[in-house]
Amino acid sequence: MEYNIIVAPNLETLATEVAVLFPQGWKLKGGIIEHNNGFSQQLVRKPSDRLKKLKQAPVTRHRRTKWIE
Repeated sequence: MEYNIIVAPNLETLATEVAVLFPQGWKLKGGIIEHNNGFSQQLVRKPSDRLKKLKQAPVTRHRRTKWIE
């Protein structure tokens, strides 16, 4: 189990930083905590969740295009 704590000066910044981590398999644990330096949020993920997310990533193929001159 992996843990991550995000600390930000305001709620908008906290939401932005947490949203970036969701596609990497992180999930919220508990609520938002207010303290002297701003706000914080704890995130958690299992190593198996991370592997599942990597396998679900769509494979992009490069299309070959023929240019007509």
